[in-house]
Amino acid sequence: MRIASIVGLTLLGALAGMPRQASAQGDYATSGDAWNSVSELMRLAGERGSTPEIPDRLDVGTLQPSDSLLILNPQDELPSAALTAFLRDGGRACLADDFGAGESFLSLFSIHRSEPSDTISVQLRGNASLPVARPNGTHQLTHEVSALVTNHPAVVSHRELAAIFQLGSGEAVVLAGAVGEGRLVVLSDPSVLIDNMLSLRGNRRFAENLVDYLAGDRAGRLIVVRPGVPIVGRYGEPGADRPLHDLRASLERVAHLDVPPLALRIASLALAAIAVILALGALPRRSPYRSARMFAREAAQGGFVGRVGFFARPRTNLLQPLMVYKFELEAEILGMLALSGRTLLRDVLGAMRARGMNEQDLDDMRRLLLTLDRLHADQDRPAAPPTVSPRRFRELVQLGDGLLEKLSR
Repeated sequence: MRIASIVGLTLLGALAGMPRQASAQGDYATSGDAWNSVSELMRLAGERGSTPEIPDRLDVGTLQPSDSLLILNPQDELPSAALTAFLRDGGRACLADDFGAGESFLSLFSIHRSEPSDTISVQLRGNASLPVARPNGTHQLTHEVSALVTNHPAVVSHRELAAIFQLGSGEAVVLAGAVGEGRLVVLSDPSVLIDNMLSLRGNRRFAENLVDYLAGDRAGRLIVVRPGVPIVGRYGEPGADRPLHDLRASLERVAHLDVPPLALRIASLALAAIAVILALGALPRRSPYRSARMFAREAAQGGFVGRVGFFARPRTNLLQPLMVYKFELEAEILGMLALSGRTLLRDVLGAMRARGMNEQDLDDMRRLLLTLDRLHADQDRPAAPPTVSPRRFRELVQLGDGLLEKLSR
């Protein structure tokens, strides 16, 4: 939602709501002194011992159970499974959203969001755009708050959760409940927290209560997620949104040879399944999995037994896992650089240079791609295929991942 303009704020707290189509530029900015920013909330949190972190991108995999989130008016669908796992493990979160992209996340908890009725009895100065929510019972969020002024709010409802603040019967503005070991707060009007609204005593006290409820005596971070900031990844897996994360993790497990033989065979079988899936659809057309060269190697028993037998052989040479990584890496690079058709190394380097990448990155990319091409060309030559040690395998994969990370920026 775009915050409705609020003008005419005086020491007496007189407000006048303007239409929603007011400019959204700067809505919920965490710095500056604009009327529609939340810079006062940031200062308030700092005063209460919870200096907020304000990321430009949030990887859920980096969160700890002691952390807390304040998500303001999300513009993109939230990663429901990742956030739910964070909450169940003890995390706390407040979703402050009226008409943004949080609805699918709310529906996961059977929370319904809608427009308020036209029969709201309490309004600030008789202004229908500024309905007043009253506390419903006793809760940490209601401490010393007799009225919470809203601004063009939505309302939320749940068949079991009682409203913390409500406009009328069944029309909650604030809900709160337990999710596993954690806590979730739903605030259906994020503009309650903007600077202009915090000039009202009840709203400011509510903001203080919210900061204390989320962070309070907890040892973790208070992370404020602004509108448009991407929330990505999987809880407990830092970097899970990075290109080739799952494939890299499988390959690294195979590369780690200091494990019992049975564990290594299980990891190798997982790699075999990845290779089969990629062969059926995900690899570039030049992949050896799509050509007759695949069958030029030594014959082996087919089917499930054959795959287990091949990947369960003693694996001091990691050439084959590295070749799986090579083809997926090349496909990811071409996709990131928007290259297609017959692409030469100079095309890749030229596209990287146009992106503003430095000469060291260009040299690293040239060296990596030429090394992988040389290994690929040598694997079917007479005598023995090249040997890729675990150390060499990890060096090449780490170099490729680092370059992909830079390209993704």
